[in-house]
Amino acid sequence: MMYIEVDPGEYHVLHPRPVYLIVSRSSSGRLNVMAASWVSPISDEPFLVAVSIWSKSLTHEYITETGEFTINVLSEEHADLAYRAGSVSGRERDKWRELGLNPYPSKHISTPGINGALGILECIVENKVPVGESVLFIASVKAIHVRRDLYARYGWNLDKARILMHNSGRVFTINGKLILVEKK
Repeated sequence: MMYIEVDPGEYHVLHPRPVYLIVSRSSSGRLNVMAASWVSPISDEPFLVAVSIWSKSLTHEYITETGEFTINVLSEEHADLAYRAGSVSGRERDKWRELGLNPYPSKHISTPGINGALGILECIVENKVPVGESVLFIASVKAIHVRRDLYARYGWNLDKARILMHNSGRVFTINGKLILVEKK
């Protein structure tokens, strides 16, 4: 094998990654949305997720105020929405309104999900850890809502649920092939 060395700051070597829309709400009720691909499950019991959010963003401010947010799973039809939500600051514009988003009511928190997403996770912040220019919000998942037609016993039906992944900039991709490994 032949390898080349790339800049050690080239995080895109870990992409493509699923891209999500993070919905946050201010204490006065104003909604904001941002695209994020740096989201990961970090514990099974209890189910905890980690989301890396730039510390100067409006999303960071709102999550810090209310201690909650939703993670919204996207499909290929949401590529333009993800790009637009990740390209403009909510401090400058009302992204929720401009993007024409409709709320999906949450069951355990006040922040809604996005109606039309493949799935919605209701999250409550348990801890936050400063990491470089960002903060890693560690949150417990209080409820999960998934599209009935796309989810089965073992997760997403990847023949139907075309989960959106971010490669870099304006470049996105979707899952293309299932690989089943033989059980030994």
